[in-house]
Amino acid sequence: MSSNGTVGTFLLKDLQGQEKLSCYMLYVEIFDKKDKILKYSKIGEKELLELLYLVLKRIDFINESQISKANWTKATELTKDIDIKDISFVALTLETDGILLTGDKKLYKGLKRKGFERVVTVGELREILKK
Repeated sequence: MSSNGTVGTFLLKDLQGQEKLSCYMLYVEIFDKKDKILKYSKIGEKELLELLYLVLKRIDFINESQISKANWTKATELTKDIDIKDISFVALTLETDGILLTGDKKLYKGLKRKGFERVVTVGELREILKK
């Protein structure tokens, strides 16, 4: 929750070779968790909005309609008994052959349990960035 933390470093700095993609569902997630973000970041709402502007302009947003039906089907199978609300993120990860960064332990463990390896935690991202 800090600009100097692992996620802040990843999102705010230009890291060579690291493309940052998301689907528009990210906006819903951010605003759904806005109060929690404010509480743990210990910044004011105005500062949060400024930070969100800086972060969101560094992410390339992909319209969910550009994701193939095959990847929606795979994402449905992966998320249906974990958290179907995360389907867009998993489908985009499949579509782009990317890596899904999540702080959601339930999603992470559930995907790993199903053999989905293209998911990392913040701690794992920290190790990747050290290299």
